[in-house]
Amino acid sequence: MNASARPESRTSNARGLRLWVPRLMLAAAAVHMMVGVIASHSYWSGIVSDGLWNTVRNDNYTRMMALWFMISGVAFFGLGLLSRRVVIAMGAMPVETGWILLALGIPVAVLEPVSGGWSLIAIGVLAVAASRRDTGMTDFDRSGGRREGGPTAPGAAALNTAPSE
Repeated sequence: MNASARPESRTSNARGLRLWVPRLMLAAAAVHMMVGVIASHSYWSGIVSDGLWNTVRNDNYTRMMALWFMISGVAFFGLGLLSRRVVIAMGAMPVETGWILLALGIPVAVLEPVSGGWSLIAIGVLAVAASRRDTGMTDFDRSGGRREGGPTAPGAAALNTAPSE
């Protein structure tokens, strides 16, 4: 797929740091899950060989750790996908993304300094910085070139402003 066909390249608002933060989140989540598979391969082998059903019990802390490590990676990947979607649709990085990453990364880095907590902090700081840059945008810029009741600018995605039920 060439660059001009990508949805994020259609509007001038979805450029720079706000475009890279979701990509960094997705990459870090993928690395997190790969580390989880590699580091706990023997636990996952046992889980699969035992038939999956009810194989992670409260008394087996290594299997619980492997399971929650993978679940947190999937959740992190989901946050990256949602952030990417917001940046594409609105042309702005939500500041909440950065604060969530910082709220997760700081305790992890303090409690376990040799961990991926530092990547959460770094990406969180970048997300907050990207959202701060976006605060200078006008409502016209943020809407993708659409004025209240007017037509959408050429190349801009339609903005759904209907209330949800």
